Amino acid sequence: MSWLNIIRKIACAICGCQKLLPLSTSTAPITMEELWQLLYQRFPQMGAFHLSDKIYRLCSLQDIREFLHQDATNHYLYQAENYNCDDFSYRLMGQFSVPGWSDLAFGIVWTNLHALNIMVGVDKQVYFIEPQLDELLLELKDWMGTSIRFIIM
Repeated sequence: MSWLNIIRKIACAICGCQKLLPLSTSTAPITMEELWQLLYQRFPQMGAFHLSDKIYRLCSLQDIREFLHQDATNHYLYQAENYNCDDFSYRLMGQFSVPGWSDLAFGIVWTNLHALNIMVGVDKQVYFIEPQLDELLLELKDWMGTSIRFIIM
């Protein structure tokens, strides 16, 4: 058993976790510069984005689907102004901010109407994730907005 798994088991025992997520199988690296270029090519009119790390790992769609299946973010009740789209996206981002997952090319995107999550797959395709529904999308739905305001990863 790796040290990372031992630490995860201890943390889970202390925090009362019920189920440990498996570590991500994603191994394809992408540099900050490559990710910046990829996002800029996809969203040339975007207002701003912030990339926090020098190297990321591209996301395996299977890993993301499995993670979403085990995560409870989508089970929370939407409450206008109290627990709405930005809160759902922040929570899901927080769920991914754990060892074994935190270096994935995964983040939060704000449009002119909505906040949701975003990721870059191993195919270097940009995917949107609607955290309230666990939907993976290649394009925004009309109600999600028409322009990207900013991305943070």
